[in-house]
Amino acid sequence: RAAKSFDDPNSHLKVMGRKVGIEFNDQRRMLNTRRAHALVELLKNKGENEKANEFMVDLYKAYFEDAKDINDEKLLKEMVQKYDVDETEASFAMTDNNLAEIAKLDRQVKTRYGVSGVPFFMIHPNDGGTPVAFSGAYPPEIIAEQLEEAADE
Repeated sequence: RAAKSFDDPNSHLKVMGRKVGIEFNDQRRMLNTRRAHALVELLKNKGENEKANEFMVDLYKAYFEDAKDINDEKLLKEMVQKYDVDETEASFAMTDNNLAEIAKLDRQVKTRYGVSGVPFFMIHPNDGGTPVAFSGAYPPEIIAEQLEEAADE
């Protein structure tokens, strides 16, 4: 049933996507996104959160709208160049050892904060205090409330 509805131009997903300017491409396929996530982590580790967010938007468009293979190293290197990441840096970020280290750190954070589902949110208070972490799908009001509390601290 889900696979059939995916091809339906009037499926809930496609209708909602069009409302926010996303035209889902039916030609995309399931991909491993570890390399793409490694480049996002590289930008974040460099203190470039805004660039990391912009790169994520580029990745979403490349995958969901253009049906590109966002696991392809050559494509990823080209995409991340505009964020001042050179080819050597990108290549290192996507090595098996680095990918394993990212996965290990990710598991540690999830264990520490009791993450048990997706999506996962971690909100860092402005005062540098303990982050608030929660997982699962929540109504926007709940997420907004958490953001407001973190901003007030």
